[in-house]
Parts: sequence; structure tokens; C-alpha cells
Amino acid sequence: MNKIALITALLVSQIHLSPAFAEMYKWVDADGNISYSDQPPYKGAEQLEAPLISTTPAIKVPPKTAKPKEEDEDKNATKYSYFKITSPENDATIRDNNGNFSIAMNSRPSLDVAAGHYISILIDGKAVKKQSSTTASFSNIDRGTHKISAQIKNRANKVLRSASAVTLHLHRQIAPKKQAR
Repeated sequence: MNKIALITALLVSQIHLSPAFAEMYKWVDADGNISYSDQPPYKGAEQLEAPLISTTPAIKVPPKTAKPKEEDEDKNATKYSYFKITSPENDATIRDNNGNFSIAMNSRPSLDVAAGHYISILIDGKAVKKQSSTTASFSNIDRGTHKISAQIKNRANKVLRSASAVTLHLHRQIAPKKQAR
């Protein structure tokens, strides 16, 4: 039984390898057509040598280095239980011809600047300031109704806590137009 398995294995291996070592022939017929085959049609066919197959070694990909997961950073991060814009109050009206106003915020615990936390202040949904202070001043803001909001963010710009938005109405006096006389 072992002899039959050995003979079968040898035959299968020979069948598998035979195309790799097949002979190739080239000839030109009476009409000038060039033909190729693995069997010579007649004695005048030219035997060709198969070129070696070129191979390229695989590129070694460096292993991925372990990066600290955000989840681990979040476990050690300061948890803000409270964050609010304390001034101006919601729906406040500010009259300033230069478009100046200030806001004040409060958080519990205090802002953890050592951990890279900062406050991002948004006016009408657009980030306008990044700072580590809980007070901010603005100048030359267009008149009209504005929605002011603030977010505490970490170094990776992930929002840790958001303050409820405050609406304020900024009034700037306009000089009356001179009428022609």
C-alpha cells in the first residue's frame, strides 16, 4: 500500500512540474507568419529557452506600535461635572457702538490646563477663540442676535464638556444718513 502511495505522489509531482520545464518552439511558415508551440511541427523549428521567472522579495511591514488608547486617557482625564456661561445671561441685550462684550464661564472642577485642556468659544456655531481662561473679551462683533457657546476640549480636540448656549442681542448705534437739502 505504501508503494502505491509513493508512486502516486511521484506521478502527481511530475505532472505538476512538467509545464515549468516544457520546451518551446518557434517557426515561420510559408506565408511569413511566426508561430509558437510546445511541440515542433517539423525539423526546421527553432527551439527557444524559457526565460527565468523574475521574483521580488516581499516588502517587510514593520509591526504596529501600540498607541495609548483614548479610552485609557479618558479614564485618567478630569471629569467636569459643571460648565456654564455665567455672564451675560441668556437673552441679554448689550449696547456697545464698538461691538465689544465679555463673557465669563465657570467649571467644576477648575479647568485642567496641565492636562492640555482648553476652552473653545463659539459665536453662531463658529469657533472664534481657544483659551485657558474662563473669561473672554470680544471686539468689533457685528450687531444683531448671536448665539454664544463654549466647550472644554482636550489635546486631541475631543469635547469633554459643553456649556449651554446663551443668546445675546448686540446693539450698535448707526449714525443717521445725511439728507440732501
